[in-house]
Amino acid sequence: MLKTLGTFLAADSNFLWTVLIFAALMGLFWVIYTKVPRLKPYRGQLLVITFLTLFTLLLFLCTFSFRVKGIMKYTTAATMPRTWCALMAPVIVLVFVSILNGTCEPDKPFRRWQLSLGIAALVFASVFLFEYIGYYLSSAIFLVVMMALMRERKALRLILVPVCWCLFTYFVFDKLLFITLPAGSLFAGLGI
Repeated sequence: MLKTLGTFLAADSNFLWTVLIFAALMGLFWVIYTKVPRLKPYRGQLLVITFLTLFTLLLFLCTFSFRVKGIMKYTTAATMPRTWCALMAPVIVLVFVSILNGTCEPDKPFRRWQLSLGIAALVFASVFLFEYIGYYLSSAIFLVVMMALMRERKALRLILVPVCWCLFTYFVFDKLLFITLPAGSLFAGLGI
């Protein structure tokens, strides 16, 4: 049953359904957190931890659709995502308990919705651009724009942080883990 559910959730044709179910669940939890007076002051924190919980569960379920080769006994493609899920579970429980016990502070008023929506749009644009300009260039542009939005004005930092991040991810993924990140169709056409 878990393999069937994981295959359904991971299928490209069901991506829209997965997003709609995810959004409906988040909406349901928003209503619950708004209607319960004890939870309302912590609604923002609860929504973040609920999002992480649902995302962790989605990732865990999708790992059941990963193919396993006969030679792989101990480590498969599902090992790292499941490890992440296993590490997230106690963190999520601890955060929920601290919120329900009242040991953390209630949410502070938030008045920067335009910035939040802009950042979300920037994240989606960055991921969308992976296919066309590649991971490294897209990430570098994303970091420069994000740092500018966060009011970083020092030119040296605006250059060094994206360059160092791209070098770090290149060495970790390409050289250490032998995972090639998307180069982008623009550079594939140029033969780079």
